[in-house]
Amino acid sequence: MTDSLAVRIDKWLWAARFFKTRSLATDAIDAGHVRRGSDGSISGDRVKPAHIVRIGDSYAVQRGESLHEIVVT
Repeated sequence: MTDSLAVRIDKWLWAARFFKTRSLATDAIDAGHVRRGSDGSISGDRVKPAHIVRIGDSYAVQRGESLHEIVVT
C-alpha cells in the first residue's frame, strides 16, 4: 500500500459511516471498543486512533449491544 492510500483507523471508521463524527470514532477506539479481529471474537489487540488501515485487515467494532466484524477490502 502506498503512502497516498494510507488512512488512520479513526478517519476510516468515520468515512465508512460506523460513527457520525471522527471524534466519536476516536472516543470508541480509546475506550477499547475497536480491536483487531481474531477469529470471531473481540479478544484481539486494541488499536490506537493513528493505526493505519490496510486491505485485508479485520476489526471488531462494538457499538452498544451490537458487534460488527469488519474486513477491509
